Amino acid sequence: MQHLNIYYAAVITAIRDAESILIFGSGEAKGEPKEQLEKNHLGGHIVGIETVDKMTNPQISAKVRQYFAKEHSPTN
Repeated sequence: MQHLNIYYAAVITAIRDAESILIFGSGEAKGEPKEQLEKNHLGGHIVGIETVDKMTNPQISAKVRQYFAKEHSPTN
């Protein structure tokens, strides 16, 4: 558990200044990051939580671009 806490602390430090945070992952894997962000007063920055299967780095990049392009499209 200590290793996981160190990991989440590093992630939160890296994204503390983010305006928007999109969480995606498999099954219950999304719940703990959401809780950690909320504990660190970043819950309001979470713009979406989605379930996805294992993805490659290019697929992750495409998913993020697609999500934020959709959020900022003139129809939204």
